Amino acid sequence: MAAAFGKTWWGEQWLNSLNNIDYSNRLPRGASYARKGAVEKIKITGNHISAKVRGRRPTPYRVDIILPPFFDPELGNFLNELTNRPVIISKLLNRELDPDVLELARQNGLKVFPQQWNDLKMQCSCPDWAVPCKHLASVIYKVSAEIDNNPFLVFSLHNVDLLSEM
Repeated sequence: MAAAFGKTWWGEQWLNSLNNIDYSNRLPRGASYARKGAVEKIKITGNHISAKVRGRRPTPYRVDIILPPFFDPELGNFLNELTNRPVIISKLLNRELDPDVLELARQNGLKVFPQQWNDLKMQCSCPDWAVPCKHLASVIYKVSAEIDNNPFLVFSLHNVDLLSEM
C-alpha cells in the first residue's frame, strides 16, 4: 500500500475493502496514477464522486463513481442504536469516528464499504472496457486520502451526515 493513501484506520478500510475484490489487479496501476498527480478536479457531492484523470490522450478522462445511499429502516435502526452508545456519541461530538461504528453499521445491514465492484456505479470515458480501469482506480486511491482527512466521508458517501444526525 502506498504511504500516501490509507494512512488512517478508516482510509485503510476503504482501500482494503476494494483490494479484497480486485481480482484483475487494477488498483496498483491506479495507485501509480494517483501518486503521479494524474487525478485532477476531484469533486464529491453526496454519494457522487467525479474527477478528471490525465491519461495518454490530450483531454483528461471523466470519471464518475456513485455509492448507494442508505435508507430506512436500516439507517434508522443504526442511528437509534448509536444514540444508545454514550461513549461513541462522545467521540462523535469530538469529531472522532470510532471503529465500533463500522461494526454497528454492519449489524444493522449497512454496507459502509463495497463488498463487490457492483456495489459501486462506475464510469470512465477512457477506451478501456474494464471496470475498474486504472483511471477509476486512481480516483479510488484519492478518495482514500480524502477519507484519511475526514473519516466521516465514509458515511457522507452514502448521503448520511452522521454528525448532524446526532
